[in-house]
Amino acid sequence: MYAYLRGTLEEVHQNKIVVDVNGFGFEVNIPISILDRLPAIGEYIKVYTYFNVREDSQELYGFLEREEKAIFEKLITVSGIGPKGALSILSKLSPSQIALAIVMNDIKTLSQAPGVGKKTAQRIILELKEKMDQEFLMDQRPTPAKEETDTLNEAVYALMALGYQSHEAQYALRQIENKDQDLSTLIRLALKALDKSKR
Repeated sequence: MYAYLRGTLEEVHQNKIVVDVNGFGFEVNIPISILDRLPAIGEYIKVYTYFNVREDSQELYGFLEREEKAIFEKLITVSGIGPKGALSILSKLSPSQIALAIVMNDIKTLSQAPGVGKKTAQRIILELKEKMDQEFLMDQRPTPAKEETDTLNEAVYALMALGYQSHEAQYALRQIENKDQDLSTLIRLALKALDKSKR
């Protein structure tokens, strides 16, 4: 319902902010990890939002980056993980860390988040991987070396874990001139390319 809010930052709490939009104050739940990236009170802010409706409450969840919202929306599709649980995970781990953990079956990293045990981490990996489109694996290009191809495939997996389609991920990676870089750098550059393409 609400894709984003643009307004003035009025209040900051440990896990909530209040954004004034034309005289209306919106209370938004946020991951603790974005506190140090918030503007000063009274300054302009744009928050990408997810509107959660239950029988007993209606709540907004907000993020400063699209990829944070995208991985949040992925996490809440996992059985047993609600909005507050997903927010808790994002308070501990960045979207890239979460995506890489899913791609690499890294249960230990996911288990660092509060409330996420081994079984929950395994469920996150299993359920999110099942939703990924694997058609790109059929696209075998002879040009890159095998090691580079493997890294690019892992980067595509990570971007898809963040909510992007296979073709979007591959497009973003094609925009990177030097593809002979480590996985985290490729993901970061691809996210920048995707952000530019949506402006």
